[in-house]
Amino acid sequence: MIPVNYLDKVERTFSDLGTTVQVRPNSYSRFYNTKGRLIKKSDISKIQMAGCLTLFTLSDNAIDITVHPANRDIVFEKAKSIFTEAQVVEIDMQS
Repeated sequence: MIPVNYLDKVERTFSDLGTTVQVRPNSYSRFYNTKGRLIKKSDISKIQMAGCLTLFTLSDNAIDITVHPANRDIVFEKAKSIFTEAQVVEIDMQS
C-alpha cells in the first residue's frame, strides 16, 4: 500500500517553474509522475476549496485537484502561496 501522504505531497502536486506551474491534478498523475498540466501563474483568477481544490482560469476553465481530505489544507496553502494574485474562496462542506 502507498500512504496517502505520499501521493498528496505538495511537491508532487505543484512544481513551480517561475512564471508557469506544473500541476498534477490527481493521484494517478502524481504516482506515475506524469507531465500534468502547465499553466501560467497569471492565468489563475480564483482558488476554491470545497470537496476538492479547484483552480479557475481567466477564461473560466476549471482544474480540479483531488487530494485526500486530511491533506487538502496543506495543498490549499501551497496553491495560495504560488498563485498570490488569485481570489481565494473557501466553502465549508461541514454544514
